[in-house]
Amino acid sequence: MIKVVSFKRNSLSIGFKIEGHALSRKEMENTIGDAYDMICNSVSVLSQGILIGMVEVLKLPVKYEINDGFLSLDLSTLNEEMIMQGQTLLLTFEKSIESVIMSLDASLGKNKRNKYIKFMYEEV
Repeated sequence: MIKVVSFKRNSLSIGFKIEGHALSRKEMENTIGDAYDMICNSVSVLSQGILIGMVEVLKLPVKYEINDGFLSLDLSTLNEEMIMQGQTLLLTFEKSIESVIMSLDASLGKNKRNKYIKFMYEEV
């Protein structure tokens, strides 16, 4: 399962963490090319696009880490002006993940979607 956590501080988005895969390794081997692989791809494209926007376009010195099934982005150590510069991208990420989830709920149902991806907010 993919777990997406968006971190908030005083109502500002200051980063996110994504862990996991929509399917287990065994399930991935048996269903490559199936629609469920698109969940991982969608989350990967959205999150990496935000990271590229932060680092390459806005030139913000964000902390980030990428590994297989893991991506974290942290603006918490930046000054307020830099955090404000990143708000549009971070809020776009949140809305995009919510949109993916709404689409999955419509096609799979919420109970089944909950097996593959969850999204939550955490105040830090």
